[in-house]
Amino acid sequence: MTRRSSTSAHSLPHLSHHSPTASDPRSRRWRGVRGLVAACVLPVALLIAPVASAGSTPPFTIGPDLAAVVPGSDAQLNLEDPEGNVKELGPLNSNSTKIGVIQNDAVPTLGLTNPNAQVDLRQAWLGSQKDGDGDDWIYFAWERDSNSGSGFISFEFMSAAAPTVCAFGPGQDTDGLIASCNPWANRSAGDFLILWDQQGNSLDLYLRVWTGTAPNLTLSPPVPLDASVSAAAYSADHYRGEAAINVTDAIYGGVQRCLVFANVIPSTVTGNSDSADYKDTILTSGITLGGCASSTVTTPQTGDGGAIGLGGMSIGTGVVAVRDQAVVDVTGGSATPSGSVAFALCKVDAPGLCTSGGTAVGSTTLAGASYPVTVASPVAYVTSVGRYCWRATYTGDSSNGVAGSSDARASECFTVSPVTPTLTTDASDSVLIGASVTDSATLGGLATDPASPVINLTGASGPAAGGTIRFRLYGPSDAACGPLGYDSAATSPSQNVPVSGNGSYSSAAVTPTAAGNHHWVASYSGSVNNLGVTHNASCTDAAEDVVITTVPSSLSSAQTWVPSDSVTVSAEAGGNLAGTVTFTLFANGTCSSTGIFSSTAPVSGASPQTVLSGNAPAQTVSGSFSWQVAYDSTNPAQRDVGPSCHETSALTIANGGSVTSP
Repeated sequence: MTRRSSTSAHSLPHLSHHSPTASDPRSRRWRGVRGLVAACVLPVALLIAPVASAGSTPPFTIGPDLAAVVPGSDAQLNLEDPEGNVKELGPLNSNSTKIGVIQNDAVPTLGLTNPNAQVDLRQAWLGSQKDGDGDDWIYFAWERDSNSGSGFISFEFMSAAAPTVCAFGPGQDTDGLIASCNPWANRSAGDFLILWDQQGNSLDLYLRVWTGTAPNLTLSPPVPLDASVSAAAYSADHYRGEAAINVTDAIYGGVQRCLVFANVIPSTVTGNSDSADYKDTILTSGITLGGCASSTVTTPQTGDGGAIGLGGMSIGTGVVAVRDQAVVDVTGGSATPSGSVAFALCKVDAPGLCTSGGTAVGSTTLAGASYPVTVASPVAYVTSVGRYCWRATYTGDSSNGVAGSSDARASECFTVSPVTPTLTTDASDSVLIGASVTDSATLGGLATDPASPVINLTGASGPAAGGTIRFRLYGPSDAACGPLGYDSAATSPSQNVPVSGNGSYSSAAVTPTAAGNHHWVASYSGSVNNLGVTHNASCTDAAEDVVITTVPSSLSSAQTWVPSDSVTVSAEAGGNLAGTVTFTLFANGTCSSTGIFSSTAPVSGASPQTVLSGNAPAQTVSGSFSWQVAYDSTNPAQRDVGPSCHETSALTIANGGSVTSP
């Protein structure tokens, strides 16, 4: 046979049999290969006759007559069957169980039969493969109890699985199967038989196809399959045989389509007519033979379909719309797009992926004339910063034999970052020492806090942003607002004011205890979706400065007679006078050395106030005298007046003891 050239590569078809490993009653090992359930269905209308073409080489080792290798490396699945003089399940012999009408037989369809050696199958093999042109081939092989006698080997390939009540395999309920199971009940248009005429050790293969609409199906006449689309061979001992059929050319007319068989029944039958009887059958469950596979590749997007950059996206005002895009494709054949893609979104830390769970976002149905098909998920909304990953799962299309697929790779992940809010401040006016000061701050550009749940489908936002604003006042000894914190002698403890969204917030009042330049600093702590921010961290914003000042005080005095003095205290501002005046009398004119008299007089009331020293002891020696006066203010808004000489006097003690003074 001549191999046709091809410019495209296709994935290999697969065969699977989902029966557990166990032993039959005669301890023969039940062998099954669990294959990939990935396939596409036969078309409803099949070509009745094989297409005449140059053919292609089977992708199996089909030996010449008397040299076949069975099953060799070609089979993927081995189906065991009881052999010898043993009763086994098979179709009852009646008018309603002929090969052309058995699908409509009312149960019981099956019974315990004992086929003779010439038609008793021991086992069968199945396999599937693509050739170098991308054509699908099916492989089947068989073994009988006897190597002589005529009859037909029949392999029936059905796209639909047998009814669920037909649970064949180890531990099967024979009585239940007899009562309720017809393995052919799900026949449909497009299913077909491959018949091998054993008469005279023939290698002739025939194709018969069902058409119409169930239950009124019609079986086409037998069509011989030539060497361009088939190959067959016996083993040297004639107990076994193997064959291969090019399904693409023999059935699809040369068009590479999806291929699926969910029920394959190897049998021996009495002929190739509609009224032929079944003699022996191998009944199994869980077989899937196919050649199509789907792929799903996804890309996370913004809610309006825009691209998400490598840096992710911002949480914005607190709610971010996102969606996923999936491209679904089929390899190994073609079919009209069907099925749907379900989407889920997870919030997960790196390097985790959304391989399971998450928030179900919804599904989108495939629509289009052919694959690949691009679909978008419904829009989802995330309300918290973090890392998110999508998962897209294509359901597949069982009616067309397209298996499902999914995508949850790291490329499905994206990050959502917090925002940096704005923080402006306004300090109160400068004051005289003793008065209080405040600061106010205005927050803007905040994102709301996360909603519950964090991911939703409605766009609901969470509560207003939380956190706190810390107001700090630095005194004159820390003009640079350094790391040591604020001047403990000049400020109160730090103040943390709770935040609830954008708006203005004020500090509590602080009463500085030192005069000089003070500096306010305001810091927002941040929240889940918002970064923290500080205003005037280096104390360079003049609008955040508050000057604490004092007012000047003055003294004027008038001497009465020695040794007594008086003083008038006044201050232009700063409230009432408060404090004391200290008088000291010196026996010289320079207020030096040690005073000979001292007194203290209180000052209180509105400015000005005059106070007296009181009388010093009488002086009996002539000489120079001087008064030193000092004012100690207890009103922090009024400055002190330090000690100074205010008056000097020269006294003369005359005869008779009198004292005079200026």
